[in-house]
Amino acid sequence: MDYKERQEIIANSPISLAYLKRFNTAAGILHLMQGIIMLSLGLLLDWTRDIYTFYLDIDIISISPPVFEVVPKPQIAFTISYLGVILASFPLISAIAHFSIAYLKNNKYNESLKKGINPYRWYEYALSSSIMIILIAMLVGVWEIWSLVMIFVLNTMMIMFGYFMELVNQKTEETTWSPFLVGCISGGTPWIVLFSYFIAAIGSTETNPPPFVYLILLIYFILFNVFAINMVLQYKGVGRWRDYLYGERFYIILSFVAKSILAWLVFVGVFSPF
Repeated sequence: MDYKERQEIIANSPISLAYLKRFNTAAGILHLMQGIIMLSLGLLLDWTRDIYTFYLDIDIISISPPVFEVVPKPQIAFTISYLGVILASFPLISAIAHFSIAYLKNNKYNESLKKGINPYRWYEYALSSSIMIILIAMLVGVWEIWSLVMIFVLNTMMIMFGYFMELVNQKTEETTWSPFLVGCISGGTPWIVLFSYFIAAIGSTETNPPPFVYLILLIYFILFNVFAINMVLQYKGVGRWRDYLYGERFYIILSFVAKSILAWLVFVGVFSPF
């Protein structure tokens, strides 16, 4: 599907730009309500987690003959408190993004959609989804600061490759898939780390993850891949996904459902007395 055909489909779409403005506004209101509730509860419920870093230490085994070994020495880098407040940032960031998109000056959102691109979506995902995957990583046992930093950056890069996918394919006659493929590698790497930690925890009777972590990993992994499937359907021009605005609406729905389910699963799971 070439550029002119995409433009014609968008111009004749049954999904109007005014409708998407109202849709973004409604999504923003729902995200805001959840964020306020979660923030209020999060301030009442304390939760702390030490985040570590590792320095190298020389362990002298003997002086004569000189024998030593270099061993990692864990140090607490900082302590995270009030997880509920951090979780509240997840829907609140989304609310701000939806309101900003709906009421951008000079119709920048509408103009972008007509070109088959929404950069504002990717900016918001880069921040909100990276926060969530960091929280999930901590739940499965990733407590080392630089590992968390790398997971955050790799996830952000994956999201921005989604933006580049739309950017380079605005006027192409044939879809260029290289940004999508590189994004899959970038986004898949943190999942290898998460599942490695998770499997190791299952094998240990001392650190076996609580049941809600199983559910969070499964649901997030499924929803994580549905976003990618939505993009593939758009650029393959499958059925109603030939209309870019249909895919845009699906992104909004999927984003709300995924974020709501995951945020409350983590919140309830962590603060459950059982």
